[in-house]
Amino acid sequence: MINTEALFKILKQQAIALSKLLNPFCEVVVHDFSDLEHSIVVIEGNLTGRSIGGAPTDLLLSRARKGGADEDLYNYITSLPGGRLMKSSTIFLRDENDEVFGAFCVNFDISQFLSFSKQLNTLVKTEEDNEVSELFSDDIMDTIQSILTDTLFEMGESVPDMTRENKIELISRLHNRGVFQVKKAVPIVADLVGLSRATVYNYLREVNEED
Repeated sequence: MINTEALFKILKQQAIALSKLLNPFCEVVVHDFSDLEHSIVVIEGNLTGRSIGGAPTDLLLSRARKGGADEDLYNYITSLPGGRLMKSSTIFLRDENDEVFGAFCVNFDISQFLSFSKQLNTLVKTEEDNEVSELFSDDIMDTIQSILTDTLFEMGESVPDMTRENKIELISRLHNRGVFQVKKAVPIVADLVGLSRATVYNYLREVNEED
């Protein structure tokens, strides 16, 4: 039988080491699903503003209810308030019966690396790009978020640092990629980028007028 108390102590040590190694860009969170309202038992680093005793994310809550059915998640993109982006990985903790009882989560803030990526891209960019990326998901929000992340990488921009012109360019690129053909795209994009829906509609209007 797994000694969860001893395991969580070990995971706390690992969380401290990892967060200090990658400080200030890394946050490590350990969840104990025995109390889903207050599942956070370890948190090192501070990207999301949470604390010990905090609740799980909506993603973790839905996964926890499935028991042992879930696979670990690696290098998925999540967003922070204000439009900052993180790469995240989640490892589910399982007992001897393969039932999930917790999670070890690593979040890495990539926002500040976007401008560097833009500068580097000018040095290595070629005329043709044959790489094709495709996301398969039943959730349209996942698809839009993936397109948004790709577009921000292409632009080499971080949302908090973007000017009004940059934001209009972002909306224009999303428009050209067909995002706004989706009925619920405007509120989804507004939430992800940290803009009001009215602002997104105004930018779309400007883009359409230019077309």
